[in-house]
Amino acid sequence: MRDSYPDPRKKAPLTLAARTNLWPLTAMGYETWRKRALTLLSGRPFPLAEELSLMVQSVQPVEGLQFLDLGTSTGVYARALLKAGAARVYGLDLSPAMLNVALRKARGHAGFVPLLARAEAIPLPGASVDGVVVGGSWNEFPQPQAVVDEMHRVLKPGGRLWIMFSHRSSSPFQRMLGWAGLRFPTLPELMDSLSKSGFKVDGWRERSVGFVTGTKVTTGGRGHS
Repeated sequence: MRDSYPDPRKKAPLTLAARTNLWPLTAMGYETWRKRALTLLSGRPFPLAEELSLMVQSVQPVEGLQFLDLGTSTGVYARALLKAGAARVYGLDLSPAMLNVALRKARGHAGFVPLLARAEAIPLPGASVDGVVVGGSWNEFPQPQAVVDEMHRVLKPGGRLWIMFSHRSSSPFQRMLGWAGLRFPTLPELMDSLSKSGFKVDGWRERSVGFVTGTKVTTGGRGHS
């Protein structure tokens, strides 16, 4: 399946964190981690089904529309959107191993389109999707402002946005992950970046996990909702 999709990735150094995502073993175990991730980060029972329900509700309407799952990994968000009636979901990731697993798990869900690419250079036309969703991959993007600009470019006017991310903390473990190339914004920092780039946004935090929802602004009114 290695050559079943184009590879438009720009040649650039990868962080240690990004390189580990290229390993097939990482892709195989990814969803085991995702099922527990928000429970560990939030400090309360937070099942994956609850996260997926929040995501789908935040980007409504979904049925018959087109979405981009940015940093799709194994396609967890993409499958949820397709089950909710999305006509097409582009699943973008820089890891062939992750996309191979995503393709296998998406069988039976027509409309999943894998994109082997970097989030800083999305291979889609401008104003081509109705919504963009980002899971924990947000922390792995080495150039987050470039990603914000690309999301704004590919979204249609009024298009919806969802981001889930690990919030900055003082933990030694997070500092270690920072050495591996991960970035941990605060909720105000991320919301400010998005609002200055043409999104009307809202957000909340549960301990070490943050959430942002938003809409691509079409005329004036830039800022937090």
